[in-house]
Amino acid sequence: MKNGNPGSNAGSGPDFDDQIRADHEYALSRGEKRVLFRTVHGSLHSYAKDELGVVTASSQPQVRSAVGFLLMAVVFAALGVFSILLVAGPTSRGQAPMWSALFLTAAGLGGALYAIRMAHVASRAKRLRAVRGVPEPTARQFDW
Repeated sequence: MKNGNPGSNAGSGPDFDDQIRADHEYALSRGEKRVLFRTVHGSLHSYAKDELGVVTASSQPQVRSAVGFLLMAVVFAALGVFSILLVAGPTSRGQAPMWSALFLTAAGLGGALYAIRMAHVASRAKRLRAVRGVPEPTARQFDW
């Protein structure tokens, strides 16, 4: 155990994986909330929930970084602004507002808030991993 964290040793192979699993089970039995996950280098690691950040469960491209989530928030905010223009636009021609476009406003606002929250989670997890010397979890799914 490096830094007192189960699963933070460097190594690979079945014996190493078995040791990490045993350390992980021991940490769980002490009441710690941990998740067994592969690192970007392919070795197993027992992560605390706050170290894991945003985990993807797909082989498709996924947003996992704070910068990516902030970019998503900007796109959702732009959708919200555009939808307000859709609502108010017809009034300049003397027509009734297009109230149905308020759905896009709500979706844009909700999406922006969600993306900002996920950016915070990803940023905090990355910072904690750096402070604790924990490797980054992989985005790929392994059959282990």
